[in-house]
Amino acid sequence: MKEIIYYPGFEVRDETWLKLAMLYFDCLRPIIPYTISPRERYISDTFLRVMEDTDLVRPYCPEYEEGMCASVLACEEFERFLQHPERYVGFFGPTYGERLVDKWKSPNNQNCTLFEGKYSYEFFRFCIENQIARQCYEGIKISSELAFVYMSFLADVISRHNELEMITDVKKYSTLLLADMRIGLNSHEILPTITNEISLAIPDGLCNIPIDTIINLRQASDFNTVRKEYVKQITKLIDSKEGKRPYGKLEDKLSCEKEYIKICEEVFNMIGSATLTTISVVSAIQERQPTDWLSVTASAYMNIKSISDGTRGISEYVKELQSKKLARKYIAKLRTLNGRYC
Repeated sequence: MKEIIYYPGFEVRDETWLKLAMLYFDCLRPIIPYTISPRERYISDTFLRVMEDTDLVRPYCPEYEEGMCASVLACEEFERFLQHPERYVGFFGPTYGERLVDKWKSPNNQNCTLFEGKYSYEFFRFCIENQIARQCYEGIKISSELAFVYMSFLADVISRHNELEMITDVKKYSTLLLADMRIGLNSHEILPTITNEISLAIPDGLCNIPIDTIINLRQASDFNTVRKEYVKQITKLIDSKEGKRPYGKLEDKLSCEKEYIKICEEVFNMIGSATLTTISVVSAIQERQPTDWLSVTASAYMNIKSISDGTRGISEYVKELQSKKLARKYIAKLRTLNGRYC
């Protein structure tokens, strides 16, 4: 998972989730359009520190075509919301006597800023004319519910355009998008697994570890190497789960016993093939009689090919051993955090 589009906001507000991202993801790409405002105005000090001191965050500036496409999709969806709001109450939650549309039209609930570089003029006009948003300096003020829906469309368009995954740490309205099959399921499968596995390594809890400690760990020279091998092993675990195959625990998966056995088997096969080749050639020479050299050559070729295949097999098993070794080293690094911050 080299790059992943993050939405709905400019930054990860949940600090524990941000720590998890630093421990797992290669690159998180929040959708941040070009703006003349200094980023200190709309990004917290904590997230700025992560942006500046680690390689985790690389903002994505949406292209005009991406914003236009998301705007068309959102206008179609919002029209359905406005025409039949009663169908969506279950997704957005109870309004306590207030109609859903009235809630969206109330200035008191238009508390989320959608920056101008993320949408088209047609979307802006649609929202203003239907009174579900009001204009502000940066773009429009809109309810957090509708903002999340719009950003889900935009993230989906960007992820499809760039062949990237998309992810969010906001679960409140996710079922609405899943019902429409607007977003992929991969990130929703990955997060619970990695959260559980990292929790096993850090039973004291990420919430108890200062974010500066995680930043320092991410900055360590060998951290990314061991982290990427750990990610490979987690991915294989998830693939086993999705393939309905027994996948057990990651701790069992990181056992090297199977690879050692395979290497031994390949070595014995290679020794056997080499011995048979030598015996075939030597026997033909020692007999000093007319020999079916074609047969001898074919036999030798098959045995040599077997040795070559065995060598490639050993190489793959050795790589897997090295990957598991580095993944275990990653877990060991996480375990050193236990008990230090309670």
